[in-house]
Amino acid sequence: MGELIEYTTVPRHGRRFYKFSSQCLVFSVRAPENVYIGLASCPGYSSIHHWIFIDDYDQNTGVKEFDEDIVTVNTPNILNNNEYKKFLLTWYGKKIELSRFGETTPIFSIECSIEKEVQFVTFSELNHDVSIDWKFLLPPQVERPTLKPIIGGKPYWVQYDGILPYGALLGGYENEFLYIMRAPHEGSLTPGKFVPSMRCGFVAWGSESHVKTDFEILCMHDCLWVPTANNVIPSGAFPAGYTEYAGAEVMYIGRAVRDGHLIPGKVAPSHSVCYFAYGNDTVYENNYEILVAPYSSPRCTNSIVTPVVNCETYQEYDDS
Repeated sequence: MGELIEYTTVPRHGRRFYKFSSQCLVFSVRAPENVYIGLASCPGYSSIHHWIFIDDYDQNTGVKEFDEDIVTVNTPNILNNNEYKKFLLTWYGKKIELSRFGETTPIFSIECSIEKEVQFVTFSELNHDVSIDWKFLLPPQVERPTLKPIIGGKPYWVQYDGILPYGALLGGYENEFLYIMRAPHEGSLTPGKFVPSMRCGFVAWGSESHVKTDFEILCMHDCLWVPTANNVIPSGAFPAGYTEYAGAEVMYIGRAVRDGHLIPGKVAPSHSVCYFAYGNDTVYENNYEILVAPYSSPRCTNSIVTPVVNCETYQEYDDS
């Protein structure tokens, strides 16, 4: 419900403009002869682009576009000086429509030649010697929500103990929801997928899928998945493990589509693919998504806009 406004337009007084967030006006009016309702894009007489008039003296009701009548309908005895008459006025795009409240057939419905945004409504009279009483519902103010930065939700790993930990990050689906895990394997720390119904994880290694029963599960929510390909690693990509060979390379968490499934796995940048366990095999995709935690790099802001760097050309440097 909106706010009920009771208002009298007084001869030779300035106009009031009321802000409307909806595209309709329910109003009642008590008047002897004629009334006008102005639709405006902002407060001010010059901003009024359409006037809706209800004229009991000439027994006409219609719309003026600026100063030109674009529709006129004969409406005898439509107003009364002793009682309120209730109406519904709507506007949307180029259409303006006026009805007696509770009736399905409009008094008029007109497509205007111009489309103007209506944000304000004003009330007036043609006879400057007569006061007119109005009642109308002012729609409630709906404030635009303010976006706030994410607080908390930074990543942490939880040792799996048979129960899916609170805050576990959903990583994909393969007949059921999949989560992200990591486990030691052959001297590496390798990210993979956790399958809740099997209570075990799987990592891709060599050409096979390897089962893991001793592993950690990733918990977080301050993150996003960024599409990428080959060895292009977005800024802020979350480091989740390392390779086994000398001078171990950081591994990231990726996920890719295979046969309608979305499966998390590992990304070693020098390999230019995302590896993941699928069935009994290790498979890979060149086009994949990579998990980004924007705060994880001191040179990356908490923003959904994440520039990318190419591993072949990127070098660390110190600008201190």
